[in-house]
Amino acid sequence: MITVTILKAIADDNRLEIVRHLVREDKPCASKEVVPSCSSVLDLSQPTLSHHMKQLVLSGVVKEEKVGKNKFYHVDKKVLSDAGIDANKI
Repeated sequence: MITVTILKAIADDNRLEIVRHLVREDKPCASKEVVPSCSSVLDLSQPTLSHHMKQLVLSGVVKEEKVGKNKFYHVDKKVLSDAGIDANKI
């Protein structure tokens, strides 16, 4: 069931592109960096991008860490690996 949740999360083209962006960064990205860069590349509004980020976090594909007022995001490569997905080949 977990694999299905993960696959559904990255089946959306926009969410897949967000994951690709985070994998390329290869470090935790602050929300203030992720939202503007992904919004412009994907031509999405901030609320739509936030919705996609929430879905990725809920699926476990993306981890969210809060530090003070900032949120940092990174791809959990182990979660993808457990689902049979190589994060570096997404």
